Amino acid sequence: MLMFSNLWKSCHASVCQLRFLNERGTTVDSLTGFKVNNCLITSQYAFCVEKAFKVEIVFVDSDANTITAEMRIPYAEFINEMRIGIVNNLGHYAVFNINLPEFQSIPGLKLSARHNFTIGTSVAALSFNHGYSNLGLKTGIISSVFANKEGVRFIQYDGMLNYGNSGSPLIDPKSFEVIGITSRRTTPSANAYNQLMGIIAGNLAELKKVEASIKLGDIDPIQVLVANQNQLKQLAKIIYKHTSSGVADAVMLDSILSFFNNDAVLEKEVKQIEGKFDFYENLS
Repeated sequence: MLMFSNLWKSCHASVCQLRFLNERGTTVDSLTGFKVNNCLITSQYAFCVEKAFKVEIVFVDSDANTITAEMRIPYAEFINEMRIGIVNNLGHYAVFNINLPEFQSIPGLKLSARHNFTIGTSVAALSFNHGYSNLGLKTGIISSVFANKEGVRFIQYDGMLNYGNSGSPLIDPKSFEVIGITSRRTTPSANAYNQLMGIIAGNLAELKKVEASIKLGDIDPIQVLVANQNQLKQLAKIIYKHTSSGVADAVMLDSILSFFNNDAVLEKEVKQIEGKFDFYENLS
C-alpha cells in the first residue's frame, strides 16, 4: 500500500540497530532503536546486556542495508556517559544522548501525544529482525490495549515479533508519529525463558557446592551434570533466539512523553553529558 511505502520513505532513516558485542567481538544481543531530537530511544534492556563489551550503533539507507551512519564504543561508556535519565524506570524505555558529529545528518522521529487508540486501526513497526543487519517494515492492526500490574499501558498488535525487535518504534502510518515502543522481552515465551534460565542457574550453584565430592572410578558425575546443565542453557538460548511471537506488545509513551516534556531537566542532562567527551572515533 502507498501509505506504508510513504512511511518507509519518511521514517526508515531514523531507525538503527544496536549490536552488543563481547570481548571476542561476538554479538551477545541485538536491539532496535530510533532517533528523537538528539537522543536515541530503545528498550530498557539496553541497560543490562550481560557480557557486553562494546555496542555498535548503525543506521541504514532506503535500500535497508547501506550504512549511512555508525559508531562502535565501549559498552561502559554507552551506559555511564551517554545515558540520560534513570535506569530503573517503569516506562520500558532507555534514552541516550547521540548529539555527536556522526549522527548529525540523521533525522529524528516525532513522538505522538495521543493517549487513546482505536482497536482495528493500522500500525507499522520498523525493526531489525533476528539480529540481521537489514532493516524491515512490518504492518498490522491494533488488536487490543491493556495495562500491567504497575499501571503501564501497552498497545497489543498482530505483528510477528522476533529477536532483535525490542526497542522498535510502533508508528501511526497516517501521521508518521511514534505511538509505542515494542518489547519482545515481555512476551510469555520471554517469561518462560527467564524462568528456565533461573532454574538452570540455581542447579549450577547447587552443583558447585558438591563438586569434587563424588567420583565413580574415572568419572566425575558432578561435572557430567554441570556439562548437561550448560548444554541445556545453550539450547534454551538458541530456541528462545529463534522463536517468534504472533502477538506483539508496545509500551505506550505516557512515561517517555513526560520525560521529554520536562525540557529543563533534559537540556541540563544533555549538556552535562556533552561536556564529558569531545569526539568518538569510529572503531573498525
